[in-house]
Amino acid sequence: MPRYSTAFGMDVHLRSTTVCALDAETGEAVTRRFRGNPWGEVAEWMSGFPGPSLAAYESGYLGFAPQRELSGLGVDCVVAAVSKVPRSAADLSSKNDRNDAARMAKAILSHDVTPVWVPSPEIEGLRDLAAAHC
Repeated sequence: MPRYSTAFGMDVHLRSTTVCALDAETGEAVTRRFRGNPWGEVAEWMSGFPGPSLAAYESGYLGFAPQRELSGLGVDCVVAAVSKVPRSAADLSSKNDRNDAARMAKAILSHDVTPVWVPSPEIEGLRDLAAAHC
């Protein structure tokens, strides 16, 4: 995994997106919450930080849409395997969007993010069709 100047940990939900930008050199963290999922606005905000950078979020309800949208806007983004992201007991007791985004940003910089394969929209559609058939 290459060295990143900025790591963007994201906690993505249907009604909000929380992004934590973590500077690898200084350790400074800047967190911003966006209403809904305005990927263009998120990408524009991310462009104000030094690169190279990587954004990551845990797979969940929105599936692969955030990754596809952000990648289409020029943001290097991966979907992290939920089961592979390290968690401590403290993480579970202080669970909120801001902390989850910061935990993901720290995981990027410590190379603890295992990306999952992102299927094309066509393959994802075929998978959904096959699942509905069963």
